[in-house]
Amino acid sequence: MDGYNFVAHPQRGISVKNFRPDADVLEAQLALGQRLSNIAYQLRYEGYRSYDYIGDRPGGSYSDSYDAQANNRTAIVFKQGIPAATVRITVHDPASADSGDRKLPAMEIFSDEIKATMAALRPNGRRPRAAEIGRLVRSPAYAKDFAIVFALFRIAGYLILHADADVVFNAVRTHHMPMYRRFGFQQLEAPRQYPGLAFETGLMACFRPNFADARDNLPFLQGISTEDACYAGLIAGERVRLFGDAPNRAARREPAGMKTTP
Repeated sequence: MDGYNFVAHPQRGISVKNFRPDADVLEAQLALGQRLSNIAYQLRYEGYRSYDYIGDRPGGSYSDSYDAQANNRTAIVFKQGIPAATVRITVHDPASADSGDRKLPAMEIFSDEIKATMAALRPNGRRPRAAEIGRLVRSPAYAKDFAIVFALFRIAGYLILHADADVVFNAVRTHHMPMYRRFGFQQLEAPRQYPGLAFETGLMACFRPNFADARDNLPFLQGISTEDACYAGLIAGERVRLFGDAPNRAARREPAGMKTTP
């Protein structure tokens, strides 16, 4: 679910022409422990609260029941060592024995539509695996930083590769749909109220046959592979540099600029 404003002028959308990442300062790390999870939840709260998508919450943190499920991976983007944004990827595999307890968050509002879409897919004769991009949030301090948005989608790309997904869903706000179409998504359903947040989202999806085009044509996805150093370090829980000709694993260090909850 894309829950924040990507640009200062939403009517103009966001363009990949703005892709100017600084390869030395944009890094990512999975929130595998409580300390990093708390940082991600604080980023969510600050981002959503800055646009009045949620009300005041004690402790300045926002998480939900999906965060505790094993089929979710949350990642944090760091700029110059400071936590700047976060994204969550949820995986749903109907062939898994516990798939009934590990649904996609978007199924709360588009359950029938997602199930019907997946039922129509039979990649190599098997049941499809789905992923959902959600909880994309920037710190208000980086509200106009385009490179951080592209970093979030690059992380999503790596995690979708890791999941070996056949289809990627997202619950998307109306004025962001043109951007997602440029990224290879298509609209499946009109917007509906998103539970617990003050906006509506429509259902969009990107299917495996479009993945290669996205990787070839979107600068922020070019070069991602399950064989590169960035992928290996990210999945291992290390801090990694996201962009550059040869992504390197970043030095381990404590994040700056963000309080943590014990």
